[in-house]
Amino acid sequence: MARIKTNGAELKKFWCNTDPQFWPDTAHVDGMAWQVNGVEHEDVDVENLSDTDVVLVEGAIIWDDGDADFAGTMKKWRKLETHVSVVVELPVEHKDALTEFVKNLKGKVLSA
Repeated sequence: MARIKTNGAELKKFWCNTDPQFWPDTAHVDGMAWQVNGVEHEDVDVENLSDTDVVLVEGAIIWDDGDADFAGTMKKWRKLETHVSVVVELPVEHKDALTEFVKNLKGKVLSA
C-alpha cells in the first residue's frame, strides 16, 4: 500500500466526502497506519485533527465489491477538487501580507 502526505484540513474534507465513487455506502477503512506530526499512531480520530497537522496515512478502503488503496483513492479525489488546503509557515511579520494576498485570490485563511 502507498502512503500519502496531507494535512488535517484536507484529510477531514476527504474523510467527510459522500461521493460514492470514493466512499460507497458500505465502505470502511482497514489496515490503516497513521503518522501525525512525525508521531506514529495506531488509530486517529480524523475529525479531531488540527487543520495544520501534517499527516502521513496508508491503508485500504473496503466495500462490498472490492477494495482500493486509500492513497490512490485520495489522489483521484484530489484531481477533481477545485480548491486546495495549504499549510504555510512564515515569519510573523509577513502574516498580514499573506492573508491579504490570499484574499485577493478569492481564497480564505482557515486558521492563523
